[in-house]
Amino acid sequence: MRYDTVLRDGRIVDGTGSPWYRGDVAVADGRITAVGEVDGDGDRELKLDGRVVAPGFIDIHTHSDFTLPANREAHSKVRQGVTLEIVGNCGTSAAPRNGKAARSVDNWFQSRGLADEVDSEQWQSMAEYLEFLDADGVSLNIGSLVGHGNVRAAVVGYDDRAPTDDELAEMQALVAEAMADGAVGLSTGLFYPPGSYAETDEVVALAKTASDLGGFYATHMRSESDKLIESVEETLEVGRQADIPVQISHHKAIGPDNWGKVRATLRRMELVREREGLEVQCDQYPYVASSTSLGALLPNWAHDGGDDKLLERLSDDTDRARIREDLTTDRNRSWDGVLVTAVQNPELTDYEGRTIAEIAAGDGENREPAEILLDIVLEDKNRTMHVNFGMDEDDVRTVMHHDLTMVGSDGSSLCQHGPLGEGVPHPRNYGTFPRVLGHYVREEGVLSLEDAVHKMTGMPAARLGLDDRGVLKTDAHADLVVFDAETVEQTGDFLDPAHYPAGIDHVFVNGDLVVDGDDHTGARPGEVLGA
Repeated sequence: MRYDTVLRDGRIVDGTGSPWYRGDVAVADGRITAVGEVDGDGDRELKLDGRVVAPGFIDIHTHSDFTLPANREAHSKVRQGVTLEIVGNCGTSAAPRNGKAARSVDNWFQSRGLADEVDSEQWQSMAEYLEFLDADGVSLNIGSLVGHGNVRAAVVGYDDRAPTDDELAEMQALVAEAMADGAVGLSTGLFYPPGSYAETDEVVALAKTASDLGGFYATHMRSESDKLIESVEETLEVGRQADIPVQISHHKAIGPDNWGKVRATLRRMELVREREGLEVQCDQYPYVASSTSLGALLPNWAHDGGDDKLLERLSDDTDRARIREDLTTDRNRSWDGVLVTAVQNPELTDYEGRTIAEIAAGDGENREPAEILLDIVLEDKNRTMHVNFGMDEDDVRTVMHHDLTMVGSDGSSLCQHGPLGEGVPHPRNYGTFPRVLGHYVREEGVLSLEDAVHKMTGMPAARLGLDDRGVLKTDAHADLVVFDAETVEQTGDFLDPAHYPAGIDHVFVNGDLVVDGDDHTGARPGEVLGA
């Protein structure tokens, strides 16, 4: 028999968690056609000499909604072995792009100099966004959640209030439309405005709509620090009342006073599964630092009404003093842990790659750290990104090792050139999956190779209800990654992150070769789920 591609003499790690074995993999017409001993030849023959061949990695938690239209080759993800991304997390998605949500989407492209390259007015609904991606192709497969923040902004705006009954019904209709258009579930970002203004019953109502249409509920919880345990309980209550599978996003505990709490939260998740039958899992990125907007450190009340109102308050002496007091009181962490990574105002670029403490030290006695932070948010119009060092390495290992945890980068598809290569992004954008395989599997032994691959493939595929991706078996889509278990590793770090990993040799998406050694082939064979 003749095949398109045959991978010979690989160490097969099939994504189920089962022990590896030696064998071949044959591909034809975008599908895996044989696994084990393959008779016949391939138009392309690759001799692996014992390197690992596994299902392509599924990044269950990403924020590539806006970067993919400008980087359809998805360089920083496919070079890690990622063949499927789920976007629309933390309550923010590219669609629905209605009302005030449209302004937020459009502003993202404008602020990064991509408005001429990507015309976001080409879509409004989830169907139109997915079709927009599909039209010109992408190098990996894509699925999207619908963001609660988009839905709330479209109907209620950025005001800190509950929706009326009519508004809630309108929000439910938008969720239903997005689900019918192909969204895989609902996400919330209850830490961020406008999601933080929602009460639990609002979230339950929208989650019920997603549940009725076969989706799951992913959440950046209200707190990952002092109220971590309470936030997990709220999340579980949403799952109960809405009868929906629950995904706790990037599970962690921030701040020394909260280190160790993940043992209690993971046990709580176990008990709810065992005693109540609630399907709850979590994902995690393998770092002790998080990343988000610098403005997210400011109190929620300061964001009421959106960015325009925030900037007005920062320009008002009375409001600014109150914000500064709340910021200083609530921080309870060192300014050494707040690293400025990306600014949009060119006059502030000297701050990139420096902590607030370092900026303050260079400023002499002119400004206190809190004042510097507020100045940056104001002068950069709340567009600054930062990395926050607040987690404990033992907690990272504990969460990673747990049976309910899968791997998710919480990053975006970036590249080393152009607007998406600027700044100092979190290294998770370039190195999440190789870091797990290199540091935590090979060097630390936190996971076996088979368990790590399962957390990257079969486990997220099951969450998504996909039986033809995430596992290396006949008739599955030929999403494959070949890597060297002895050399695979992240090569960047927090100060110099934009480096593609080592040890990822070949990546196939739907049977097409996308990564070949150090080269991206330029192929765009990805499928858009729901398009």
